[in-house]
Amino acid sequence: MNNEKFNIFYGAPTLIIVSGNEQAMVIESDCAAANQNMLLGAEALGLGSCWINLVLLAFGLPDGQKYLKELGIPAGYKPFCSTVLGYKKVEPLNAPERKPNIVKFIK
Repeated sequence: MNNEKFNIFYGAPTLIIVSGNEQAMVIESDCAAANQNMLLGAEALGLGSCWINLVLLAFGLPDGQKYLKELGIPAGYKPFCSTVLGYKKVEPLNAPERKPNIVKFIK
């Protein structure tokens, strides 16, 4: 954190905070699944994305409630995940070919 050039968002122009109703069942899993789907969708569109949860620490600070209000997150909802989106600066690497017969189906 002593590096002035460090950017928690990697310079991405968009931050998405996924919040859920704290009273809902397994809301952490639901929010994580929604976040992962956004990551996959971004990749399908050729966008860069990164799951960034460090930003969630801000909501636990003394000003945390102020941040929730400024962002329009309603009472009873809690941020569980966050993702940044932007355009990639590098070309993606091609995945190596899969080895045949790694998965066996047993009937």
